[in-house]
Amino acid sequence: MQTSKLAFTAKLASLTAAMALCGAAYAATGTAPGASANVAQEPATATQAAKHFHKKGAHHARHGRHHAHRAAMWVPGYGPLSKEVVASLALNDEQVKLVEAAKAESKAGREDRCEAMKSARAAKLEQLKSGKIDPQAALKDKEAAREKALTERSKVDEKWLAAWEALDDTQQQKVVTHLNERAEKFAQRAKDRKLRHTQPEQPAKVSS
Repeated sequence: MQTSKLAFTAKLASLTAAMALCGAAYAATGTAPGASANVAQEPATATQAAKHFHKKGAHHARHGRHHAHRAAMWVPGYGPLSKEVVASLALNDEQVKLVEAAKAESKAGREDRCEAMKSARAAKLEQLKSGKIDPQAALKDKEAAREKALTERSKVDEKWLAAWEALDDTQQQKVVTHLNERAEKFAQRAKDRKLRHTQPEQPAKVSS
């Protein structure tokens, strides 16, 4: 009985440690980390739980980035526009150039962030393998990366703002109308979800 209890305690401790370690790595890099030599030795259940933890926590971030990549145009502060909406604007050559310049700036920023995250992740895995980590340095690196990302985001926003300001009044009004309709749809969906969650469950009918 004592041996069984100790084995259960050890397994629970391993699971908790694996999830905490992976959670810290994800928070520092923004992406799910690869398996280190130490984590790979944990029980299969611990590894599976950690993977589920990451997937659930990163779902919304990936979802937002997915829409950003697919956007044909972006309105700073209001969000993406689809290809269909942009096509309805009948952009002239100069407007198309501004949109393409903004998309190029956005793509370059994404690639830079991706490479930076890969480097940071590799460095942290090496620290873990060596058995020595530096949380203070990791926090400073994280803050520096955040400031750099904000600077890059400002540059992208400036490009998109130039594209927006190049639209004439009729084009801008079409965009405003589309954004308003989209906001109303989102509000209705949120209202419907709230209603579904607040409605009491109907008792199951018992057949006679």
